[in-house]
Amino acid sequence: MKLVFKNLNVLRSMINDINASSDLKEIVESAGANLSALFDFSSFGMFWKDGHLLHLYQEESCPPSFTQGVVKQIIKVYSALMGETLDVERVNLHVEKKMLNPDQMRVDPMATLKSHLTLPIALEGEILGCISINSDQPNAFDAQDLQFFSVIGYQMTATIEHLQRLSSVKNLAIYDTLTGLYNRRYFDEKFGTEAQQAFVNKTSLSLVLIDIDHFKKVNDTFGHPEGDKILRGVATLLKNSVRKKDTVARYGGEEFILILPEANLEGASMIAERIRKLVENTSFDIGNAHLNATISLGISSFPSHRARSKEELLKMADLALYRAKGEGRNRVSLYDPAQNP
Repeated sequence: MKLVFKNLNVLRSMINDINASSDLKEIVESAGANLSALFDFSSFGMFWKDGHLLHLYQEESCPPSFTQGVVKQIIKVYSALMGETLDVERVNLHVEKKMLNPDQMRVDPMATLKSHLTLPIALEGEILGCISINSDQPNAFDAQDLQFFSVIGYQMTATIEHLQRLSSVKNLAIYDTLTGLYNRRYFDEKFGTEAQQAFVNKTSLSLVLIDIDHFKKVNDTFGHPEGDKILRGVATLLKNSVRKKDTVARYGGEEFILILPEANLEGASMIAERIRKLVENTSFDIGNAHLNATISLGISSFPSHRARSKEELLKMADLALYRAKGEGRNRVSLYDPAQNP
């Protein structure tokens, strides 16, 4: 009876640790770090079908032969559950080695997988992966072990579901649902951070404000659903035309904005002109027609334009865009202090 109470206390502690995890890797580590108090095992693994990720948390003395056996067994069970064959070569394997139990003997260098418990991870009826506890000893697990391991699997599934919901909420909060770009709210936060760093460290920071030319005419002629295709198409071109550290956001309506950290006026101008030409030379399928859209772009840059605040830098980009549209559209315009003292 004392052993049962001890196991329940360990299980309660493990559930709390799993609940506090923030991603798949932490979930595996939280479970694996506590499992040695419940089971004698050599490795614990979780396979996640999205990206074919397999995290193994195992005794540091496990030889490659044992690890290979575990991987093959987990994939075999998962393939049987899904009714399909998954090639082991496609599995993205992450192994973390730990001294699981100092009182146990090290795993034999010639050890192979002898016993395992493998359970599916399912959310709302969909199998998303599986978890597995493995040993180099035969008949290492019994019916009580299966019960405890099932509870652990259930808690891991509940935590994963919670993380997925949080991720969905986060995505709704920062992404524009039509274009998939960052939304205005995220832009405001990101721009505030980048501007503060640039002003404090005296590093370059450029903004490019973009407007699709005559977009209202597109909506009036072809309808809003077809106009949305233009918005999504331009958004894709923008996203594929910048560096990883740059931010592309939908600013509102048919306007987009780029945050280009560490890009001076010359660098921002080159990026903007490349984007302008790319959009001009891209044909969009609208209804039964092929339409070539154009964009106007306005650029402001710190420290070149001597902005004293992020609001002023944004205003400068807006004035530059207004100038580009006023001078005929389909062009890149730089903020001009002489015209806007």
